Amino acid sequence: MTARNLPPSAFAPVMATGIVSQGLAAVGAPRLSDALLAVAVVLYGGLLAGLMWRVARYPREVAADLRDPARLFGFFTFVAGSDVLAVRLAAGPARAAAAALPVLAVPVAVLLLGCVASMAHRLGAGGMVRRADGVWFLCVVGIQSAVLAVAALAPGRARPAEALGWVAGVLLYAAVAMVVAGRLARFGIRPRELSPPYWITMGACAISLLAGARLVHQGLGTTHLQTAIRVALLALWGWATGLLPPLLAAGIWRHLLHRVPLRYEPAWWTIVFPTGMYAVSTTALGEAEGIHRLVLLGHLAVWVALGVWSLVAAGLVRTRWHRPATANSRQKPGQGM
Repeated sequence: MTARNLPPSAFAPVMATGIVSQGLAAVGAPRLSDALLAVAVVLYGGLLAGLMWRVARYPREVAADLRDPARLFGFFTFVAGSDVLAVRLAAGPARAAAAALPVLAVPVAVLLLGCVASMAHRLGAGGMVRRADGVWFLCVVGIQSAVLAVAALAPGRARPAEALGWVAGVLLYAAVAMVVAGRLARFGIRPRELSPPYWITMGACAISLLAGARLVHQGLGTTHLQTAIRVALLALWGWATGLLPPLLAAGIWRHLLHRVPLRYEPAWWTIVFPTGMYAVSTTALGEAEGIHRLVLLGHLAVWVALGVWSLVAAGLVRTRWHRPATANSRQKPGQGM
């Protein structure tokens, strides 16, 4: 893959690897956590260099992506990948580097939200309903990841700006959910269109839960406000948990009943991130509310997320390994190495 062909959603593996690393740190597996952190840092560095080169060398193509509803939301993976990595690094010796990541990510998030607003104005309600899909929830992930990064880097009492960001993320989640639900109800969906990014529906809810739990832990607002937020957090956890059966059923419907081939594609990373985020947010909610069973469930889900990460990573390695061999096999005799 060249910098020119770098897809907007290229930072999805960084998001996924970073959140699984956080989960492993929480369950007391520091070596595995550090190993995945190293993978995430290397991926981030390489992808950041590629993205900067693409922006500098091919600005027209980047601008076209920012106007394309099918590609625009993928750029939020850069925002979320930067912020998730910042949260993971904030508690260690690389705190200075962690502080620099939101400085890169937050202005990009503001730019992207402006592009989303422009797109909504251009398409109108009907056009948005026709084009919406699960990838659109990445804008929520981007906002809530910024809230988490600020909370991790400035762990004092929560500030009003963080609270407003969290509320904005929750309201945006509701708005996107209504548009996506309208698309499904009005136009239906074919098996090949029901792709892994629909899992971001759950991941965006889970990261909203985690951001809210961190703000409550930092003493946000009055006692009555905290009580209201706790009720909202329990509702978010219930919604995220309730989404798991239909998402799993959708996979069965797509791959077993309609026989869509089950092979590696970059979109599979959008299943890893929600799984890891569900694990971390469930643990955080259990710790905040003193519900030991939720903590245990979150810890168990971390290992599930690690298993999903391992499967997807193995698929990536296998695809990269066999691609050169396939290309060489198609060459004429005397053309290869």
